[in-house]
Amino acid sequence: MALFKRHAKDTPTIEQASAPTAPVVTPRLTPDGKGITFPDKAAMDHWKRRVAEAGLTVRGVEYNGQASYLTLAGSDAERAKVFLRDEHVDRKLYYIVVETLDGVWGLDIDGLYLEHLRPWQMDTGSAEYQVPAGSVAGNPHSVNLAMQGTVDNFLVWIGCGRCAHRWADGVRYQNRTLTRCPSCGAKNLVDSSNVQVVLVDERPRPSSPLSSSLSEQSAYTGIEQQRAQIARRIAELVDANQVHYGELTEEQQSRFTDWHHLDAVISSGEAPPDWISRAVELRSIGHQLNREGGTRLMQETAAQADRLSKCHTVLGVIVLFWDSIGDWQG
Repeated sequence: MALFKRHAKDTPTIEQASAPTAPVVTPRLTPDGKGITFPDKAAMDHWKRRVAEAGLTVRGVEYNGQASYLTLAGSDAERAKVFLRDEHVDRKLYYIVVETLDGVWGLDIDGLYLEHLRPWQMDTGSAEYQVPAGSVAGNPHSVNLAMQGTVDNFLVWIGCGRCAHRWADGVRYQNRTLTRCPSCGAKNLVDSSNVQVVLVDERPRPSSPLSSSLSEQSAYTGIEQQRAQIARRIAELVDANQVHYGELTEEQQSRFTDWHHLDAVISSGEAPPDWISRAVELRSIGHQLNREGGTRLMQETAAQADRLSKCHTVLGVIVLFWDSIGDWQG
């Protein structure tokens, strides 16, 4: 998520490389970071068509130190989000930004984001419906940034209380945020209290509770309770998979434990189909544990989950879902 202030725009120079290659969708920055380049004319024309079809115009390239922003503008935020989801950013400090009448939406190496909440989103008293926040629609790390106050929002999937339309929008952490359904215009008050960052404290702890102060004991107990909740959820997911795996088709079974496919579903930000949702959640938990405590936390949590499992099969099957996450080894 971009954390840099953008400076005045420069009209980008659009260059065409001499080497003929297959058309690409997303332009690359020129070496000086002030323009965009394509491998050939076919690729450039393809991208220009996509920009026009999305109702966008190119505003320019903005830069701040090492950070560069390719800025576009358009009237429809939903079309802008669709355009950005089809783009690809493969390096840090490069941002594709679309300024719309309903917020500034961007894409970086971590995925889609909303620069800032819109002022009307604080008017919680005008809501027509109250709905819970759905699954995280952007980079999971953005939740942590929102919790710390580094950014004012993170993206979640929202289901409209009136027409059931689903869309991704920015909300505040552990708070209520007003959103508008892009399909029917209903004002939905989204409660994100069901989304919580679990912090893992890796500092050594005294072997006896008598060696700790009351406040330290309370904090340590809270962390242990959070870890236990995660382990219990892993056990529930694995046990459910043991029951329902046989109901899947052969093709579904092959995708169910294919970590490349699971990561692709997670990266897309889309809600997964029901038949694979448990596998996607298990994979997501593995990534979360790796970010927060590395392989050791993954192994400890898996062992705890195995003790809670009705079938005691967690340690045997979790290797399929956590393959290639960090230095994980079953």
